[in-house]
Amino acid sequence: MKAIFVYAKTESLCRSVACALEELCCEVSCCWDPAEAAAADLSAYGTVIVSTPLQDEFGLNFIAELHRRTSAGIIVLAKTDIADEVQTRINFTGAFVLARPFTKAALVQSVRMAVLAKENMRRLQDENTKLTQKLDDYKLINRAKCCLIQYLNFTEEQAERHIRKLAMDSRRTAREVAEDTLRTYGGITGG
Repeated sequence: MKAIFVYAKTESLCRSVACALEELCCEVSCCWDPAEAAAADLSAYGTVIVSTPLQDEFGLNFIAELHRRTSAGIIVLAKTDIADEVQTRINFTGAFVLARPFTKAALVQSVRMAVLAKENMRRLQDENTKLTQKLDDYKLINRAKCCLIQYLNFTEEQAERHIRKLAMDSRRTAREVAEDTLRTYGGITGG
């Protein structure tokens, strides 16, 4: 498990949260200074825990900023009477809200859930990127096939076979061959 960054209003609160996380056997960094928290490089952290309210604000703006600048799982500690409202206001961040007071087991479980949720999100984003690339390749290859059909009077099957065979023979991707085809026949617009 990656390191955990804890940001709270006081040093004692930070330390008590860090103590509760000992069983996870990972590095826990504590911060209670707003300027230090704003400047912190959070790329090495898998989870960020924010205990609200903070010294200079409640913490919702900081959480929104965290969402923009890190891919870490975010856990927000909020008083029980406002936990649901806080969750509603920060839903867009994917952060978990844990109502205070909480048990050590609940905190540890929340950290584990945040890590799993972020890992699943990363996998989905990777899959989305691959599918988007495949779709872009498909569009480009179809445009190249249209050029071959228009300029060389190929059928669609002949154009497809031509692109695939040329790609295999030249040890290039079908996308690269399609790009060359579109450049040759003036049909490329910056794919």
